[in-house]
Amino acid sequence: MMPRFKPLNYQQHSMVVINYLDQLQPGTFEHAIHHLIDEKLDLSVFYPRYKNDDICRPRARA
Repeated sequence: MMPRFKPLNYQQHSMVVINYLDQLQPGTFEHAIHHLIDEKLDLSVFYPRYKNDDICRPRARA
């Protein structure tokens, strides 16, 4: 079972009105790092620390 992390929403705006999805342009270093972290790294080593499968923070709507 995976913990229930709050899903990332790259369409959200911050107080400085930065759309993060617009900032991650393909071919940039930042885009490569984002891809590696989201798609290639096994982050399951961190899961045991977050024991909120059934309780705590609910998933945000997409």
